[in-house]
Amino acid sequence: MTFVPQRIVPSTVLFFVFMMSTAFAADIQCTQCGMTVDAGSKFTAKIAAGDTTLFFCDIGDLFAYLKRKNLSADGAFVRDYPSGEWVDAKAAYFVHAEKKFRTPMGWGVAAYRDRIRAAESGKVMDFDAAAKAMK
Repeated sequence: MTFVPQRIVPSTVLFFVFMMSTAFAADIQCTQCGMTVDAGSKFTAKIAAGDTTLFFCDIGDLFAYLKRKNLSADGAFVRDYPSGEWVDAKAAYFVHAEKKFRTPMGWGVAAYRDRIRAAESGKVMDFDAAAKAMK
């Protein structure tokens, strides 16, 4: 019979789970710019269409992609800046403040579920106004 200390087994399992999740996260690349997407960032965005999900490292990259491909925002989601939860991009409110929001690609845009919370951070734009403001 082989002796395995009880502390080694749980820590080994945790190590492998961590390594696998880290490896998976490192494989997600921004559809627009190719940069690695930080899955925990409040500035990430995604488009979910059927079995395919496109990820973006920055909300500004989402807008750039939609414009470049001449696509609607159907299936697009952004993270609510205060909570980090996913929100339908068409229903979100946006604040463009490059000095306040240090985003991965420098677009300086944050999304909010709540208009009042967004207004606390700057000038509030709906999806269409934010899309026009991103150049």
